[in-house]
Amino acid sequence: MDICDTFLKRGKELNAFTQLVEELAEHTYVIDMETDQIELLPVLDVKQLKKTFSSSGKNGISGMEESGFPKGKVIYMGTIRDYFSRSLPTLQTLSLEEIQGKGGSEEIFLEAQNQSRLFIRYNGQMYFTSPRLPESLCARAKMYGDAVFDQSVEWATFVMHRLHSAPQSVKALIRELPQSGIRKIVMMGSAHYKYIPQSFFRNTIHMLEKLVGEPPCSRSWQVDAFVSTVYLEFPELGQRLRERYQICEELIPGIRLSTSDTYDASLSARPTWRLENAVAEGEGVLIKHDGKASVNSLHIGIKTEIMEQYPVFLERMKHFQEVNVINPESVLSHLFSQLKIMKAIGKKRTIRLLPETAAQIQNSYSAYDLILNLMKLTEDCTLPESPAQKLKRAVYDAVFLEDKHYQRKTGGANPPALKQGGQL
Repeated sequence: MDICDTFLKRGKELNAFTQLVEELAEHTYVIDMETDQIELLPVLDVKQLKKTFSSSGKNGISGMEESGFPKGKVIYMGTIRDYFSRSLPTLQTLSLEEIQGKGGSEEIFLEAQNQSRLFIRYNGQMYFTSPRLPESLCARAKMYGDAVFDQSVEWATFVMHRLHSAPQSVKALIRELPQSGIRKIVMMGSAHYKYIPQSFFRNTIHMLEKLVGEPPCSRSWQVDAFVSTVYLEFPELGQRLRERYQICEELIPGIRLSTSDTYDASLSARPTWRLENAVAEGEGVLIKHDGKASVNSLHIGIKTEIMEQYPVFLERMKHFQEVNVINPESVLSHLFSQLKIMKAIGKKRTIRLLPETAAQIQNSYSAYDLILNLMKLTEDCTLPESPAQKLKRAVYDAVFLEDKHYQRKTGGANPPALKQGGQL
């Protein structure tokens, strides 16, 4: 396990995923801090520091560069008080050799020296910090804008002044490198922040297996320093539902579970439907990391907002097989606008995809065919992650549009209610 911000692992095997997130949970915890007891120690630029000391012959330290600095790779830091004293600051050092001696890596050393450039001392304990910590740290100090990532001694001075002049209780999320004593503050939340360990994944997977009657299959997963995500699917449930609603295409229901214990994203569960490599993804259940957050609330939401809606999705797809589309190309253009696909993927991609999609449309076309055609848009592997997710959600919404958006030609029964639950 690594605690650098660059940490990233991907895979498909479900046991590997659950083991990894449980290891993260085992070495992650939250401690309460009082801001007036937090001490910031900014990291100094080594080259500038040596240049300044070597040119200060009048202070009797002209030979500092050769004799006064420790050899090897070293981080220099000092207290805010020392920087503004009349005498030269008393610098603290942390060498790469010391870090490696504790089981740390050169990567965590370089991250601290060149990216985060900040240490925090609290109750005598020294903490590394994430390069992204200033976002939440400055939020506690009510400091916003470009100055958040200034990284100067003046910045650290101002932030610490704010934290001390208006004391408050905060919750610091800590990741610890196993068997090393190296600890890193990844995020500093307000007193209302609710930490939910990533071990919740295993409990949720067991709940899904019991609810559906089959163990979920892992389509893929990704874990980085801030967000953990797994795509699960239920092939047997999909087969039962397709037989019930006489759907020929192999649409497979699933669920996307995701969380960020660092405040980067909500605790979330989203419904998915996959056709080969194309995936549509619904809004699902989102739970913020506040005092009301709980795994039980997530499980209740999954049952009512996702599992009970699987039958509704295919019921509506069955209904749209009977909805004929007048002028498919015109309807497709309307759907791109109605579903905000252009907003999701950008104007340039829309200009390219719209004619390509229209070219695949036959004269005799149903709303069902059109929806499947829209789903295939999500196979585009060139999309960045954020636009790709937005496109998946836009396509999912196509199933829940009213008939008028497809310019229905013949009469017929109304589609099933949007929120009507069904039996699995």
